[in-house]
Amino acid sequence: MSPAAPLLELDACTLRFGGLTAVGNLSTTVGEHSLVGLIGPNGAGKTSVFNLVTGVYRPTSGDIRFAGQSIVGLRPWQITRLGIARTFQNLRLFLNMSVLENVMSAAYSRTGANWMQVIFWMRMEPLHRRRSCKRLPRFQYTNNVRRAHDGLSTPETF
Repeated sequence: MSPAAPLLELDACTLRFGGLTAVGNLSTTVGEHSLVGLIGPNGAGKTSVFNLVTGVYRPTSGDIRFAGQSIVGLRPWQITRLGIARTFQNLRLFLNMSVLENVMSAAYSRTGANWMQVIFWMRMEPLHRRRSCKRLPRFQYTNNVRRAHDGLSTPETF
């Protein structure tokens, strides 16, 4: 049995800012259902790698493939639609919203809503709320879903 193709591939990726090389000739793969860490000292290029994968930066050279398809040159929103998204080092939760509403906000890009549906959000909101409620048990967030985040510590929330 041959090994499965990697889900994410970085092939000889380099990112330069003028004379500074932020990422130099990086090649790596990530398999489906893998949990992978990217570690290194400050200034090693970790954030630059995430920015390459999510389309914030375009590699100076090399290729990035997701499910076998090159994603170089795609806009960040197009890459998000393919299934690649990022979070940031600082939690950016909406403190006046409940845990459920924060999950709904994070999942918004997956609603498939067009601009007309956004205008009439009230019709879509109950469906989006139900879908978000179904996601919560998967992450063990069910205890505090209706409480505003500002009343919870981060471990209580997550």
